[in-house]
Amino acid sequence: MIQFGVLVSLLAGGMVAAAVRHYKQRPDYAEDSEYTALTDQSDKKGTLSRHTCRVFDDVGELQHYQQVAWYALAFSTASSWFFPPVALISLPLLGYNGYHYYRMLFHSDPAERKTPLAIFELISNTATLLTGRIVPASVLFLFSFGIRKWLLQAGNISNNIGLKNAINPQLTNIWVLRDGAEIEVPVPELQPDDVMILHPGDTVTVPGTVIQGNGLVRQFSLRKYMKRVPKYTGDQVYPFTRIASGHLHIQPC
Repeated sequence: MIQFGVLVSLLAGGMVAAAVRHYKQRPDYAEDSEYTALTDQSDKKGTLSRHTCRVFDDVGELQHYQQVAWYALAFSTASSWFFPPVALISLPLLGYNGYHYYRMLFHSDPAERKTPLAIFELISNTATLLTGRIVPASVLFLFSFGIRKWLLQAGNISNNIGLKNAINPQLTNIWVLRDGAEIEVPVPELQPDDVMILHPGDTVTVPGTVIQGNGLVRQFSLRKYMKRVPKYTGDQVYPFTRIASGHLHIQPC
């Protein structure tokens, strides 16, 4: 059994790490809908400026939280089954996820936070953390982030593609840059060194990293509306989102 003082200290350490990450994002941080003035902000060269504001990237953030939850589950399971000291690794990860879980609630639809299911989820996640039940806490976080990520994907399919076009053959092709020319190839024939080219109106079909260009990506949010998220070099893009403006060169993951 983990001592309460050690438990709180390790959880607090993870929360501090999450707060530092949040603080680094905060200077350029703003909530946004697709109708705000962000869509018109640009620098003198006609490209988006990273210093205008930073929009909460719902899809990207949930992807990150879910990855950490998987690590927490792996370490907590190993601690319970094989080597108890591994819990010293899983607890900071759970604290990190705990901070981002409450942050995720802040960015969710206000009406959804008051539902009995949301209240039960909040109490369960908090109770498992404070009692040191690391495996149930890991599973609950994984479920909390995973189900919301699935709902975001469903929202992107519904609003960017449409349910009738979800199996459109055109979505299985993608434009890539090869030998200095743009050609259209089926997604299964995508090569590791290919660079995907996305223009306004194009739908992202495979995940990747922006290696050149910047633009706005239209995607569904936790508050149940479509928003435009700026993407710059080094940022990740995710399937079922759509390029609203700008041009992106993307390296597939």
